Amino acid sequence: MYKGGFTLLELLLYIAILGILMVVISNMFISLSKGSGQSQARNEVDTSIRFATELLRQDIKNASSISVPASGGSSSTLTLIRNSTTIVYDISAGVLRRQEGVASPVSVTNPNITVSTPTFTRIENINTLFSRTNIAIKINMTFGYNSTSPDWSYSTSLQTTVNVY
Repeated sequence: MYKGGFTLLELLLYIAILGILMVVISNMFISLSKGSGQSQARNEVDTSIRFATELLRQDIKNASSISVPASGGSSSTLTLIRNSTTIVYDISAGVLRRQEGVASPVSVTNPNITVSTPTFTRIENINTLFSRTNIAIKINMTFGYNSTSPDWSYSTSLQTTVNVY
């Protein structure tokens, strides 16, 4: 006589299928979480690079003179004069800073971003025909997301050149 229940074999089979489905679904959620973390890290780094590049570009283009780096040299800091005010860019504890005049330095990047290996190189092109020297500043530095988790690991380099007008 058959009673409406499950046999032990059927119960084990259902548990095995359910277990496999749970593993597959949890792996999908873990992969989505990693992808989301990497995407957020990439977005923050890219946003910081765009902001820093635009700020540097505006200051360099409007500079009346560049004192550091010297002619033909490179430096880890950039010092320029704009509207009779000295502006200094430097890196302190992985943070890109901008100091205007005697005011305290202001962070250009947020605490989630680390900036390393800054190099500002002065490039001069002397045109003897017009008695004019064109000056450009080549900027190289690396921006990375400040995280101990490999899921949030992302870094990229900023490499650009800005002409002084």
